[in-house]
Amino acid sequence: MLLKSLAVALLLALAAGRANADALGDYPTSPVRMIVPFAPGGATDVVARIFIDQLSARWGGRPIVIENRPGAGTIIGANVVAKAPPDGYTLGMIVGSFMTNAAVSTNLPYDSLKDFTPLGMVAMQPMALVANKNFPANSIPELVAVAKQSLDGIQFTSPGPRSSGHLTGEQLALRAGIKLQHISYSGAGPALTDVMANRVPLLFDVWHSARRYVVTGDLKLIAGIGAERLPDAPDVPTLAETYPGFDVIASQSIFAPAGMPKPLVDKLANDIRAVALSPEFAEKTENLGIEAKAMTPDELSAWVAAEIARWHDIAQAANIKLD
Repeated sequence: MLLKSLAVALLLALAAGRANADALGDYPTSPVRMIVPFAPGGATDVVARIFIDQLSARWGGRPIVIENRPGAGTIIGANVVAKAPPDGYTLGMIVGSFMTNAAVSTNLPYDSLKDFTPLGMVAMQPMALVANKNFPANSIPELVAVAKQSLDGIQFTSPGPRSSGHLTGEQLALRAGIKLQHISYSGAGPALTDVMANRVPLLFDVWHSARRYVVTGDLKLIAGIGAERLPDAPDVPTLAETYPGFDVIASQSIFAPAGMPKPLVDKLANDIRAVALSPEFAEKTENLGIEAKAMTPDELSAWVAAEIARWHDIAQAANIKLD
């Protein structure tokens, strides 16, 4: 037992020594892994790969490896980050589902506010409500009128259950006093396919994911769901123009496990901010409709807490639960 205790103490001392050395400027001395809570090829995965290329270059070419951990609405990936050593060698891409999961569940395998170190926001992307090209409404007031004429309401979908898109639809139903039924899919790809096939008429998703199909005429844009009109669709009103205060936007941020040494937090936060605001990152992501949005760790922590509280109120009103 004594030898085991000594071995554990030695391992902890070595880990602390590496973290302290890194905090003094040697970091990273070995490959860093970036946990992405989705399968390869999706919007978040694409952003993550562009970002780590730029971050690696800032670190003199030191390797950063994407590790895709999809499943359970991003809970699996987030849990990998929460349970990793706080030495800077495991980082994670956090998206809106991180907040919505926390808003609807009391039984997550981690504490969303205590088990992570927020480091910085990478990007924000506008979201939109799109419809099958044959859907009878072309605007939010027309959609509400159609829904009120239907006893069963209207079906809608999103990239996943309890996602920002799902809860946005529930929020619209509450604000408009209409019935909307969410149809679950495990990703934006299958959801887009079925909306274009008119199996489900409506979709809430990241705008750049649906935009190409609006351009080809396979889908039509009903409304942007941010505070401002979409830059490449300035003639289409937003949800907020019908229901003031309606503002939902997709986000990607980088978190680490809780307990990371402050010098290392500061270094990572500064490097993440520099890359997110760099012209090189902007050029690489221009076609994704990304808006650079830098936040300090404290600002990001406060923003995440506020988002969880906001979605909790919406989920409670709509009686949505994960447990």
